[in-house]
Amino acid sequence: MTAPRPERKAPGGPRLAVLVLVVAVLAGGIAGVAADRLILLPRMHHGPWHGGPHGGPRDREFRDRFAKEVGLTPDQQIRIDSIMDRQGRELRGVRGQVQPQLDSIITSTRRALDSVLTPEQRKKAETIRKQHPHPPGPPPGEFPGGPGGPGGPEGPPPRPR
Repeated sequence: MTAPRPERKAPGGPRLAVLVLVVAVLAGGIAGVAADRLILLPRMHHGPWHGGPHGGPRDREFRDRFAKEVGLTPDQQIRIDSIMDRQGRELRGVRGQVQPQLDSIITSTRRALDSVLTPEQRKKAETIRKQHPHPPGPPPGEFPGGPGGPGGPEGPPPRPR
């Protein structure tokens, strides 16, 4: 008679199930981050100020330089980009709330300054403004209620003569 063979369990068992579950969760997380970056964020960021999912060329340059100088791994860079994107959305939300007030202050300041200047000085001041058309912050029209934006005055504010 031949000796009975010992029973063999199916390959893997509970360990294989756990491993498959872990791999599925990781793949889902990576797919979620990829979908967020490639599909959702570009739709949220539009217009000349944003320039894409990471706030524009200068922001991308800063992030790339930071990653290189600090020595981030690709995983760290993805995580840091996610944090910065989330914080950027929060900052834009706050800026959107206060931007109409800022625009109003800027407009009234410009009008007050122009009221003190002679016509020739106003022309020179306008030339200077044209040389530096992009003051800090988003351009007019970026936020509702601001000059050029939805619900705000159309175009730049009128200048007193």
